[in-house]
Amino acid sequence: MGIENRHPYYSNTETQWQRIRDSYKGSDAVKNEGENYLPKLSGQTDDEYQAYKLRGVYYNGIERTVKGLIGAVMRVEPIIEVPDKIKPLLDDITGTGLPLNDFISYMLSEQLLMGRQGVLVDRNEERPYLVGYSTEQITNWLDDRIILEENFRQIDADDIYKSEYATQYRELVKDGEGYKVRVWKKEKKGWTVVDEIFPSRLGKALSDIPFISLSGEGFNLEPSIPPMLALADTGLSLYRTSADLEHGRHFTALPTPYVTGIDETSELKIGSGSAWILPDSSSRAGYLEFSGQGLQALEKAMEEKRSMMASLGAQLLQSQKAGIESADSVRLRQNAEASTLVSTVKSVERAVTQALRIMAEWEGVSGDVTVTLNTDFVDTKIQAGDMTSLMGAWQSGAISHETFLFNMKRGEILPPDVSIEDEKDMIGVQVGELE
Repeated sequence: MGIENRHPYYSNTETQWQRIRDSYKGSDAVKNEGENYLPKLSGQTDDEYQAYKLRGVYYNGIERTVKGLIGAVMRVEPIIEVPDKIKPLLDDITGTGLPLNDFISYMLSEQLLMGRQGVLVDRNEERPYLVGYSTEQITNWLDDRIILEENFRQIDADDIYKSEYATQYRELVKDGEGYKVRVWKKEKKGWTVVDEIFPSRLGKALSDIPFISLSGEGFNLEPSIPPMLALADTGLSLYRTSADLEHGRHFTALPTPYVTGIDETSELKIGSGSAWILPDSSSRAGYLEFSGQGLQALEKAMEEKRSMMASLGAQLLQSQKAGIESADSVRLRQNAEASTLVSTVKSVERAVTQALRIMAEWEGVSGDVTVTLNTDFVDTKIQAGDMTSLMGAWQSGAISHETFLFNMKRGEILPPDVSIEDEKDMIGVQVGELE
């Protein structure tokens, strides 16, 4: 069996994923790909190409953009409602010490970068837990099975201090007997099933594969257009322009001396202790210096591409506008980014909710399971002056208590998980205690 085979959709989009992943990892990952991202100039030797590549500067706008967007979402604590038995698991949702909030941040990052990922709900002898899979790890899928690529550390049989990472495949299968898992490893005779697991609950096989897949805005495995593809491609184009610009600067920055009318065997030295004696009045000496618009064209191209990256979401690469923008202008400028971020947040929200519901079902507990992530990405905390005015309006009877608390909620003075009714009840309790 060819367990290592890829789905046709995987093969069609793999190069896109690699460009995005390398762009996110940064300069070393991009430059290690050599001519894939920076072709050689005509006639360059290997040494000349290495110098050319080294001089180029890679601006990692995609990493800064993704981290900035995640920060905008996670600046407000997610609201998680689960049965009491599940709450202790949230502090270590993966069984490896990773809290649920950090797991959500990982999912947001993967969804923003690739627009595709998966979450497997699994269980050991003690408890259920979640395992996240990147888009590249979901290698193949059919109607009744999903194949996941995993890395594991393989210890040398003769030296416990020597190890290397190897690949294995986890095959999630749903057949007439229910859900089962096969683990494949490569041995001398080829890929072989080394373990077969039959998960069950109360002695009965599970009826469905507990794997939640996200692609675009739906729960499926077909690749969608990655949200950061345009930003990654623009960043790589900016890197190529930077390499050309620095290459040109390197060869034009220092003036080059020239002399005419002397024998080619003459030895010339430059410095305060040397002088050139030219043989006749027709001889000339001087410096060749760069002139023209060539480098300016490259500099302009770099600014244009950096501005393009800013418009695609990397605002941290763009200087602030000198003038004052109206609130409407700011909102219009952020619309495209916000729409992508909102759809990403909602996809992750639904996936985590579904995963926690499966965990609760496996634990045999009932109750509401909801996950609510922040979609107000701008810090709108109420200012001190506005707070004073609001308090004065309430005290004078110009606004009701409900309106006062509503504005406190919008201004992020009240905690996100405290409703206006809860706050009124707590205020009533405190007043009663004082009396």
